[in-house]
Amino acid sequence: MRAHRALWVPLLTAACSGGPLPPATIGSVTPMVMIASQPTQVEVQVDVVLSTQVDYAGGTILVQSGLEVHVGPEELGSGTYPPGGLVQGTLATVLALGTYDVVADLEDGRRAVRHDVFTVVPGTWPSGYTVDPVGDQRSGVPFSVTLRATGTNGPTFEGNVLLGTSSGGEVSPAVSSAFASGVCTQTVTLTGAGQRVLTVTDIAGNSGQSAPFTVSP
Repeated sequence: MRAHRALWVPLLTAACSGGPLPPATIGSVTPMVMIASQPTQVEVQVDVVLSTQVDYAGGTILVQSGLEVHVGPEELGSGTYPPGGLVQGTLATVLALGTYDVVADLEDGRRAVRHDVFTVVPGTWPSGYTVDPVGDQRSGVPFSVTLRATGTNGPTFEGNVLLGTSSGGEVSPAVSSAFASGVCTQTVTLTGAGQRVLTVTDIAGNSGQSAPFTVSP
C-alpha cells in the first residue's frame, strides 16, 4: 500500500460525533467490460465520509484522504481520494480474460468491494513483435527502444505489452506504453551486466525479442 497522505485545511469547527464512520461504498464502475487488447479508461465512484482528526492547539483538521482502488490486480487512480470521489485511470492491456472484483481501500482501514463487476473479453492481437536494433548500454542508464507489432493486426495495434530479459537482470518498466498504429518507442532501464536480449510478450502469448546486445556495469 502506498504511503499515507494527509490534507491539512483550516479549522472551521471543533464538533465531532466520535462515533464510527459509515462504511465506504463503490457506487458505479464505468465501463464494466474491457476488450483485452485495448487500453481502457475506467471510472470508479467511491462514496465515503473521510476520517478526520482535529488538532485543537494548531487550529487544523487532518483529513485521511489516502485511497487505493484496484480492478483485479491493477491499481487505478492517484492514491488519494479525489474531489467527488470519482477515481479515474487507464487500464493497460495486461489483464487476463475473466471477471474481476473492484476494491477500494481507505487509509483508515475501511474497505469497499464490488464482486465480479468488471469483465475482460477477448481482443485482437498482433501475431508477434520485433525490436529495432539496440546498441550497447550501461546498467541503470535509461535508453530508448522501438517495438513494432507484426502480422495482419500489427498496424492497428494500440495495446500494451510486457517487457523482460531472457538472460538475467531486470528491465523497467515491466509494462510498455501503449502502441500507436502498431509502434511503441519506449524508454527502458536494464540492471546487471552482460549480454542481454530484450523480450516482448502480450497476454495472448504472442512474443518477440531483440538481437543480443551488451550491458556494461
